[in-house]
Amino acid sequence: MKKIISLTFVILSLLSCSDDHKLEGTWDAIWETSPESFGKIEGIENFTMNGKFIFNGDSITIIAHGYKGCVFGVDTIKHSQKWNLQNDTLYLVNETNLKGISYLIRSKDENYIELQLMEDIFIHLKK
Repeated sequence: MKKIISLTFVILSLLSCSDDHKLEGTWDAIWETSPESFGKIEGIENFTMNGKFIFNGDSITIIAHGYKGCVFGVDTIKHSQKWNLQNDTLYLVNETNLKGISYLIRSKDENYIELQLMEDIFIHLKK
C-alpha cells in the first residue's frame, strides 16, 4: 500500500510540472514582423501589435489589439479555442479536434516564450 501511495505521489508530482501546467495564466503578447516581409503598403507604418494569450486548462483565449497603421489589422480581436503542445509546437485545435494554427516554439522558460507563426511573424509572450 505504501508503494502505491508513493508511486501515485511521484506521478502526480511529474504531471503537475508538465509544460501544459506551466503555461496556465495570462501572458502579455507582442506580435512582430519585419517591414521587409511586406514591402511598401500604403497606410502601414507599424509592424508590432500588443495583446494577450490566456491559458485556462485546455482552452486558450488570444486577444490582439490592432490599430490604424498596423500591418496586422485595425481591429481588436478576441478568439477562444482548445490548444495542445506536441514537441516544439503549440497547436490551436478546433471543435472537431483538428489542428488549426500552429506556432513553432523557438524558446521557452518560466516567464518568457518566443513563438513563430509562418516564416516571418514572431510572438513574444511574457508573464
